[in-house]
Amino acid sequence: MSIENINGTQDFLKAIERNSGIINKICYCYAKDTEDFHDMRQDILANIWAYRESFRGDSSLTTWIYRLALNTCISALRKRKNKGTNVSIDTITDISADETDLPAMHREMHRLISRLNAEEKAVILLWLDDMSYDEIASIVGCPRNTIATRLKRIKEKIVRFSKS
Repeated sequence: MSIENINGTQDFLKAIERNSGIINKICYCYAKDTEDFHDMRQDILANIWAYRESFRGDSSLTTWIYRLALNTCISALRKRKNKGTNVSIDTITDISADETDLPAMHREMHRLISRLNAEEKAVILLWLDDMSYDEIASIVGCPRNTIATRLKRIKEKIVRFSKS
């Protein structure tokens, strides 16, 4: 489905349904609590609708939504930092994806990822979604080799976090 097909409400809802997991995952990693999660998700949906006509077709719809969702959440995080109200994602206790009780390993991975900075979170989330280095580079806007180096450093950082 191309973005040009999202002019109608039904097509928009289908596109959101197909990419809901991506949107939720990004919100989950950047939200400070449940209310923030829902606010970020709503902002992302509003931005997808508002900017749907600016899509140039240089990437897939999923890639475009991923980039827009990341940018929306990172912008919200920066606004929160400027206001001095940034709270760690470690405080989230009642957000879950589609399951009511996430496995302990899954929660631990989210806890470790939450300790990364915003840009590192974006890169590792894309990698965890099995995106290629080229796709990640396209979304993040930097060279492929930079992504490879960043991912290596991020993985090492997560390992250090897990030992501390």
